[in-house]
Amino acid sequence: MTREKRFARRRGGQRLYYEIGGRADAPPLLLIRGLSRSSSYWLEYRELLERERRVLVLDNRGVGRSDSPRGVWTTEAMADDAAAVLADSGVQRADVFGISLGGMIAQQLALRHPHRVDRLVLACTTPGGRAARRIEPRALAALARTATMPFDEAIRFSAPWALSEPFLARRPEIVDIWVAIAASEPRSRRGQLGQLWAAARHDASPHLRHLAHPTLLLTGDADRLVSPTNSERLEAALPRASMRTLRGAGHDFPTERPEETRDLVMEFLTRP
Repeated sequence: MTREKRFARRRGGQRLYYEIGGRADAPPLLLIRGLSRSSSYWLEYRELLERERRVLVLDNRGVGRSDSPRGVWTTEAMADDAAAVLADSGVQRADVFGISLGGMIAQQLALRHPHRVDRLVLACTTPGGRAARRIEPRALAALARTATMPFDEAIRFSAPWALSEPFLARRPEIVDIWVAIAASEPRSRRGQLGQLWAAARHDASPHLRHLAHPTLLLTGDADRLVSPTNSERLEAALPRASMRTLRGAGHDFPTERPEETRDLVMEFLTRP
């Protein structure tokens, strides 16, 4: 399947890498990955979606082939990055799927650029601020520790936090695939720290009542990083939200359950 590879540019010359693939005649769907993950980590989930949709993926600032600009990063600025990618691609309006930090960015994208978003899927993410259930201290300490590790060591160390124990036992080669991706792409310590800071400071909760887009909330009940309680709080705050739980799935359930995740998302996106 042919995928176009492009760079969008923001003010100041910042470059944002993105790709477009899938069915050219189908509605567009933008995928936004989470902390320290480039678009390369979508793996089978992206391939499944490309059979049915025109799919755009981007490398958030600080990962993959996108730049790591100086200064303090916010999820608002990262949402503006995503809007710049949509504008550069010629896509006026798209459905948006964001996972973890990508879900925080997707919230801000819908709030700041509502005309760019049709339907919204927020996966294992949080509203931030006082409305959120905070990450457990052990998980927070694990994430902070990875910021000081070599990238390959950090991926192996963090994998049990991102993936459920049964999945890791069944598919241990996924971690080797992740390590190979990290070794093949540019790596930025500034990018990792910048994304951590943006996630830690995210707070969309005061504005969620104004987010009128139809929204699907997805979570795994074995998520050790972002409590499923946060999806419940998002559902309560958003005017047009529904929630589905993947039983036994960990934080990165598009990797663990690509077909099931695809089915839930497509059922929602094609609903009248």
